[in-house]
Amino acid sequence: MKILWFPRLQFDIDKLHITTWREMCRELEESWRCDVRIAIAGSPSGNIFSRGYIPVFIIRKRFLRLLTFWIVGFAKFIYHYLIFKPDVVILDVFTVWFSVPFAILPGRRTLIIVDNRAPFYNIQPHKPTLNDKILEFYTTLSYRYCKSFLDGMTVITDHYKQCVCDRFGFKPSFIGVWGSGADIDMFSPDKTRGCRRPDFLRDKFVLMQHGEIGYNRGALETVEAVKRVNNKDIVLVFIGDGGAKNEILEKAKALGLEKRVYFLNAVPYPEVPLYISYCDCAIMAYPDIEYWNNNNPIKLLEYLAMGKPVICSDIWTFRNVAGDRKCLYYIKQNDPETIAKAINHCYENREYLKEWGREGIEIVKQGFTWHKQSGNLLSFIEQSGKLQSQKQKRRHR
Repeated sequence: MKILWFPRLQFDIDKLHITTWREMCRELEESWRCDVRIAIAGSPSGNIFSRGYIPVFIIRKRFLRLLTFWIVGFAKFIYHYLIFKPDVVILDVFTVWFSVPFAILPGRRTLIIVDNRAPFYNIQPHKPTLNDKILEFYTTLSYRYCKSFLDGMTVITDHYKQCVCDRFGFKPSFIGVWGSGADIDMFSPDKTRGCRRPDFLRDKFVLMQHGEIGYNRGALETVEAVKRVNNKDIVLVFIGDGGAKNEILEKAKALGLEKRVYFLNAVPYPEVPLYISYCDCAIMAYPDIEYWNNNNPIKLLEYLAMGKPVICSDIWTFRNVAGDRKCLYYIKQNDPETIAKAINHCYENREYLKEWGREGIEIVKQGFTWHKQSGNLLSFIEQSGKLQSQKQKRRHR
C-alpha cells in the first residue's frame, strides 16, 4: 500500500510532538510493508526524524509561516500525488484543502482521509472570544467538506469520535480511532536496570514530568504542592521545554524550592527511557478540560511502559487507558492541596510502587504499542475502501 501523508508538521514548533509520525511511519513500513511518503516543513535539528521525508519550505515568521506552508505544501502535494500515485492520502484539518482538485473527480480510486491528532477547536469554559469563533467556523467548514467529498476521518480517542459524531452529524462508520503508543522495545525497564541516578537525585523520592511543559498541564500547581508536602526527600523534575518554563523556575525560587524542583533541558528521544528510570513516580495533574479528554498523551504510555505509577487527574483520557488499575493514582481536583495529598500517599507507599507499575507495563503491551495503533489505522483504511467501492457501484447503477 502506498500512503501519501501531508500533516501540517514542522520541525521547529513540533519537535516535542513528532514522535507519533516517526513511529507510525516506521511501523507501517516495517510491520505492514507499506510505502509511506510524509511531508514535514522546515529543517530538522539533530536526528529527530530518522527517515526520508518530503521537505516543505516555510518562512518562519508569524503570518508567513502558515501562508508559505499552504502555498509550497500545496505545490508539493500536487506533484507527489501525480508522480507517486498513492493508494491512500492522509491529510489534516490544515491541509484538507490540498485535496480539492482530486476529491471532486468522479471515479477517484485514491482513498482520501483526514487525520485529526489534536482538536483544532475545543469548547471553552469561558465566553467565546473572536478567535474561538473563527476556529469554530473553520472546523465546521472543514468537517463539512470532509463529510461531503472525502472518504473518512481518524481521531485520537473514542471520546473525540463521539463528540464529532454528535456535534457534526457524522456516521460512526465514517470515523476511525487510532491513538498514541509507546515503543516497548525502547521503553523497557529491563534496558535501564542497574543504571545509577545522577548525584542530585540519589536517595531522593523523585517525581517527574517530561515533554512539553505548558500552562494547561498542572505544572505550577504541582510545584506549589511540593512546597506543601514539606519533605526534603521529595523532589520534582521537569524534562523538556514549554511556555511555562520560566514561570515554573520563578515560582520554585520564590517558594525556596531551588534544591527540590529541577528543570532539565529536552534530551534526545532515545535517552528519554533512561531519564524516566530515575523517577519513582510520574505526575500529570492535568485540568479537567475538553482538550485533554480529546487527547491521548504519549508521555502517560511511556511512563507506564517503564513500570512507573502515575499521579493523574480523574478524567476520561486517563481512565480509558487504565481504568481502576493501581498504576494510576487518580486525583479529583488539580489544586495544590489535592496534589500534595497524592504525593504523600505515593511516598508513604513507596515500597509498593514497583508492584503497581507492573500493571502499567501489561496495559501498554496489550493495547498501546505503535504496532497496535498502525494496525488500527490500516483496518480503518480497509473499511473505508470498501465503503468507497460501494458508493461508486451505486453511482454507476
